[in-house]
Amino acid sequence: MRTGPEPGTALIAHRAIPGYMPAMAMEFRARTASEFGALRPGARVSFTLRKGLVERVRVASGAFDPREVDVTQAPPKPRTGERLPDFTLISHRGVRVSLDSLRGRWVAVNFIYTRCPLPEVCPRLTAGFAAMQRRFAGAPLTFLSVTLDPRFDTPEVLDAYARRAGAKENWHFLTGPGGEVDAVAREFGLFAWVEEGVIVHTSATALIDPEGRLAALVEGSSFALEEFAGLLRYSLTSR
Repeated sequence: MRTGPEPGTALIAHRAIPGYMPAMAMEFRARTASEFGALRPGARVSFTLRKGLVERVRVASGAFDPREVDVTQAPPKPRTGERLPDFTLISHRGVRVSLDSLRGRWVAVNFIYTRCPLPEVCPRLTAGFAAMQRRFAGAPLTFLSVTLDPRFDTPEVLDAYARRAGAKENWHFLTGPGGEVDAVAREFGLFAWVEEGVIVHTSATALIDPEGRLAALVEGSSFALEEFAGLLRYSLTSR
């Protein structure tokens, strides 16, 4: 595990839970921030998950060996005003979408799993984009949701997910070869490593201006929707 960017959150890789969820890495939120207060990166933990919140955290033996992977090192985060490098991935519609092709529009980017079962993580991020898509209908704004599980999240899987989310033409769910998806995630400062075959990662939502420069980067998945909506409203009306 690795403590998250916000108090009371942690990034935990877990094995498959039969009948509930496959092996994956998720950002978990504790019922009280003190639950994760004494933990350190690489600790192996057990806990009770009740209504999507962690409680009764216990440290298990066999801590992760930092010589195997340095979980404290993350790629540098892009700086506000910095022009982001172009990338091209495949959308849920089966077409190639590049960042440079969206010049002249504002672009919001997040990173999700379609198999994410916890309401406070990917479903919340997806619901947030859905709400902003409705609120800013007609604005020069495109939404990109990049999967962090490209082996499972094929265009067909993403298409079904996009339909459930109510995605319109300006919202693309993107996938591609694992190495290319990982490279895109790292450009946005996301950190990933493999533990027992599971990809562990951080979360971030970015806003990119019409010239391809980073306007804002919000870490984690628990930011207030109104705050990001306010940022979008200001950005769209200040030019």
